[in-house]
Amino acid sequence: MATESIDKLRAEGWVEQFTASGPRLEEAVENYLELGFEVKTVPVKDLDLDGCTVCFDDENDVTVMIFTREKSET
Repeated sequence: MATESIDKLRAEGWVEQFTASGPRLEEAVENYLELGFEVKTVPVKDLDLDGCTVCFDDENDVTVMIFTREKSET
């Protein structure tokens, strides 16, 4: 399984917001986009969190962490 480094994401300007799944995830992503942010979602199981994903191991749905950053002008 490939992991995403929180430190690398932060270095790229991403700010972690919160975890979500299902309808709340879709709603949050839409809201951040409407506010003018770039949005990135990463499944919690794919994040390098020093083993702190055991709460999500038995979940049937995919819980993701939502990251946002200011849109670049390029």
